[in-house]
Amino acid sequence: MLPQILALTIKGGPEGGTVDIGPWPFIIGSLPFIVVIVFIVMLTWYFLNKKRLEHQQIMAAIEKGTPLSELGPLEKKGSNWIINLSAGIGLSLMGLGLIVVVLSVTKCQLNDDAGVGLFIALIFLTVGIARLIRGILQRKAEKSLNAEKSALNANQGD
Repeated sequence: MLPQILALTIKGGPEGGTVDIGPWPFIIGSLPFIVVIVFIVMLTWYFLNKKRLEHQQIMAAIEKGTPLSELGPLEKKGSNWIINLSAGIGLSLMGLGLIVVVLSVTKCQLNDDAGVGLFIALIFLTVGIARLIRGILQRKAEKSLNAEKSALNANQGD
């Protein structure tokens, strides 16, 4: 039945006829967008309700008389300078590699297609450099924070 729905319908004679497409190609073409929108809504709902569900679990444990230490450690949000540094290196290398590929395929002749490829490559390179800088700054901040903590601990021991 689906191929008959997608088929074109020709109305009228061979010279003055019209072609009727119908709504199905539009519906099938819009399916990826609908899937992406549903996925984004589901992710948003999950992250908004995650904290509420954690609080409900803690309250249920308190009502049952279970010590909170048995629930397991809560996630500690620490610095993620290693993740930013490695992502920055990866994205920068992808951007540089894409620049080399685009320039080698187009033989260094910049036309519209090469411009789009270079633009995408520069986006990767820029985001990679930004992540590199962020990782380096986070590492410096973590080192200075650890130095301050160790200095405070040394002063308290006296």
